[in-house]
Amino acid sequence: MQASFFPSDDEEQPPEPPFTPKPWWQPPADEFAARVQIREFLARLPGAVMVVSHVDVFSVGMAIQIDWELRRLDQSRSEWQRMLNGDHFSPTPEMLRFGVALANRMTVTTVDRRGPDAFTTEPDGWSLTNMQGGGSGDDRRYSGSAGLWLWPLPPSGPIELVGEWAARGVPESRIVLDGTALLEHVPDVQPLWPE
Repeated sequence: MQASFFPSDDEEQPPEPPFTPKPWWQPPADEFAARVQIREFLARLPGAVMVVSHVDVFSVGMAIQIDWELRRLDQSRSEWQRMLNGDHFSPTPEMLRFGVALANRMTVTTVDRRGPDAFTTEPDGWSLTNMQGGGSGDDRRYSGSAGLWLWPLPPSGPIELVGEWAARGVPESRIVLDGTALLEHVPDVQPLWPE
């Protein structure tokens, strides 16, 4: 009898090594963050609103949640559909992009680290990464979100958050977050799993 070309489900496979994401990629998977409500407009225009919803503080960084609402104004139905189906994160001047200026005058953006080494090489200083997001809508409105991962924890002081989405008519817009107050929540972070 000829052996099967495909391995049997019964054959014992060597265990795969556990995947451990780098800390600059995303928040720790084993922590329950301290959530700080922000609820401030980053941009407020007739066809686009961007809101900083909250910041999840972790032991090593901060996850900043940004929500947006788009509404159809004078676009034709096909223009609206093209806009919704576009790639919001491709590296073009029209893309959705964010940045922060920290209290120590360091700046970092979501477009700083691109290319094959972005995930394998530890950044010098801070990094700001688009870590999650999505959206949905219809022929009149579109709701979406983006999560930004700021790693490592910033220095005490103001954090100026800057956003721009030229393709949606959102000019460079900014708000200042109280980084000192956010850092006060680091002791509130809890381990997710019991010992």
